[in-house]
Amino acid sequence: MFHVLVIEDEPLIADYVAALAEMAGATSSTIVDTIKGALDAARSHAPDMILSDVNLMHGERGPDAVAAIRSTMGEIPVIFISATADDCVDCDYASAIFEKPVQPERVVAAIIAADRC
Repeated sequence: MFHVLVIEDEPLIADYVAALAEMAGATSSTIVDTIKGALDAARSHAPDMILSDVNLMHGERGPDAVAAIRSTMGEIPVIFISATADDCVDCDYASAIFEKPVQPERVVAAIIAADRC
């Protein structure tokens, strides 16, 4: 039982990623599409895991949101899912980095593995 924060600016993809988290055992999720939204959501309901895109709208970056959350909340497991996975240059702390389109079974397995850590 765990809560997932999904940081994704494409609504259909965000819903899909949240559904994959639920398949992996997540009991709740919050979907946001900006850094401010991610910070507010994390303060409101501390995530047990973060699933994030790398490049968001308006030049924002998921890794920046993740870094800000982890700097105040500790080492929360993170999985990046992005069409531009190569842009995730400072993401060595991530449990996994997937390039879109993803193979759902691989993402579910990574979420399960990260939740066990």
